[in-house]
Amino acid sequence: MRRRIWAAALAAAVTLTSAVTIPYEQAQFVMAAPQSTATEVSDTSTDGRTTAGGFTFRITGKEATITGYNGGMKELAIPTKISVTRSTSSGGNAGGAQQPDTTTTDYDVTAIAENAFSGNLGIQKVTMSGGTNKDGKVFGIRTIGDRAFFACHDLTTVEIASTTNSIGKYVFADCVALNSMKVGDGNQRYKIIDNALYYYTAGAGTGLYTLVQYPLANTAAEYKVPDAVSFTLTEIAEGAFWGSPTLETITIPETVKKIGDHAFAESKKLKNVLLPVGLTELGAEAFRGDSALEEIALPAGVTTINPGTFQGCEKLKKVDMTNDMKIIGNRAFQGCKSLFDFVVPGNVTTIGDQAFANCEALHQITIPMRTTSIGSGVFTGTKVTVLCHNGSQAATYASANGLTAERTYTVSFYTNSTYTNLISTQEVVEGKDAAPPNVDGRPGYRMSWSGSYTAIKQDTRVHQVWDKLFNVTFVDNFNNRSEVMQVDEGKYVTPPAWAMAGYTLSWDKDLTDIVTEDFTVHAIWRNKASGATIGADATRPAEKGADITKGNNLYKVSSSNPGNPTVKFVGLVNANVSSVSIPETVSAGGVRYRVTLITNNALKGNKSITSVVINKNMKSISAKAFYNCKKLKKIKLKSKTITKINNKAFSKIHANAKFYTYNSQLDRYRALLKSSGVKKPSMKRL
Repeated sequence: MRRRIWAAALAAAVTLTSAVTIPYEQAQFVMAAPQSTATEVSDTSTDGRTTAGGFTFRITGKEATITGYNGGMKELAIPTKISVTRSTSSGGNAGGAQQPDTTTTDYDVTAIAENAFSGNLGIQKVTMSGGTNKDGKVFGIRTIGDRAFFACHDLTTVEIASTTNSIGKYVFADCVALNSMKVGDGNQRYKIIDNALYYYTAGAGTGLYTLVQYPLANTAAEYKVPDAVSFTLTEIAEGAFWGSPTLETITIPETVKKIGDHAFAESKKLKNVLLPVGLTELGAEAFRGDSALEEIALPAGVTTINPGTFQGCEKLKKVDMTNDMKIIGNRAFQGCKSLFDFVVPGNVTTIGDQAFANCEALHQITIPMRTTSIGSGVFTGTKVTVLCHNGSQAATYASANGLTAERTYTVSFYTNSTYTNLISTQEVVEGKDAAPPNVDGRPGYRMSWSGSYTAIKQDTRVHQVWDKLFNVTFVDNFNNRSEVMQVDEGKYVTPPAWAMAGYTLSWDKDLTDIVTEDFTVHAIWRNKASGATIGADATRPAEKGADITKGNNLYKVSSSNPGNPTVKFVGLVNANVSSVSIPETVSAGGVRYRVTLITNNALKGNKSITSVVINKNMKSISAKAFYNCKKLKKIKLKSKTITKINNKAFSKIHANAKFYTYNSQLDRYRALLKSSGVKKPSMKRL
């Protein structure tokens, strides 16, 4: 009968509805439990140690704690009440025989003990109930102890009671099949967000979160903390991602200050983890066994590498640390088979036992003078060369353990000339160069070091030197450019090496005086041929290819050289004119351009023009420029610089057309016209 009741209890579902505030003496906060007629999950026991359902428990006062499970069921409903029946003796009957008697005591199940179900491979689902029963009494699990369900590899589903206010360390760690977690409505300490379990502190001005457990059966390769907690997550709990089989990338928000022990341990595919700059604590064995991890950068707030933090990270090649690092703990990098060169930060005082043991590829390690404690077996299984200061603890350790050592010297970088404020130190191999630390600049100053830190042959100290800077601004308005030179106080300024074809450059201020203030200098351009200068407010020619309209003529800029801007004649605005004059220059936008070319087909097929005047500066008349202008009879070539008249430039014009030019150019232009296709050009003198 009892077994049937227990089976029914396992199948019972507890319905959670609205919440009311219920105080617990054991809790330091007010916890809400659902107000309903929810059914308690009952179990019975006759020996006070094991229930009919197979749960083991211990009793304290009126409360019971589940300590284990001996049954074979895959889906468990954790009882909320255990009724213990005990036998007693009573007085005899009429015949004098004694009659057995029993007493039954009810105990509220309020906790699951540490390791209670740890390693149980049969359990697939666990339901923990809580709320208020029909009599208004609160029931349910309040506390789940450390490792309670650790390594339950078949566990897929967990339901946590609304009354649970404490979940210990590693409770669901290494539960590799876990894919569904639920928390009863009204729980004021735990939430499920994106199927991950979070602990939170509720109340005005708080709302800080700890990521307790990631669902390890999730097949995603990347995990990013959801937006709901991305600004309030401060901690990743112990074992939260332990054993993840698929995660490759984890994005941790900048708000996280602490990463617990084993947080990412045995995550075999994990490659990319960017630790937040505000992180101050990185737990022991946090990345142990992460065999795909290749590099890691530790922020300045992390001053201790705890025992085994990177143990067994076989592909780890690069570890960036700041000079804030103080301690490298036991087994910190043990078995990191890909580490080749390693520089221990200058302020590290302690290297723990076996810290670099079995780092098979480790070629050399630099250990600073400040390291005064080096543990046992630190380099077991390596053939490392120790770079260390002569007379240091590292040198003594190398000698005592049969390790090869090379001499280094200490290079110290200070902020001040009294050498009282140290920035960082480095151990530098004899004859090599130190790498100066990155330091913040000061507006208006240039920083340098007081001495050399190259080719080091002795212990060396250098300090910062700050030189006042002034800004000298060079401006070339004509070419629309400027450049700011920062010059040390009392030094001379070197102007920019600007150039412009056909011009020489000078400046409107004397640059032979030392610089004692900020000032601005303007460029002055002088034409080499004419001696004319271009002032600061001069207008620059339009860009090459720009269109210019002057009168009825159309032009394009062919050269924007400020020393010799030119345009080419390309056509007419109104083609219905009888005469065309192509001038020697045109002015536009304050710039005078020389007209040096008539383009291909410029007036081809014009049916109106009868005369054309081509003034001086013209150098070339392109192919078919006046082709088939049948009324064109009079062409005046006033330019003496024409060197090309291209193919068919004047073909099929009026049969009686005449070309006029200067006497000195008659023969030359006759030849050019013939070569362009005019068989018998009629030439007249201007």
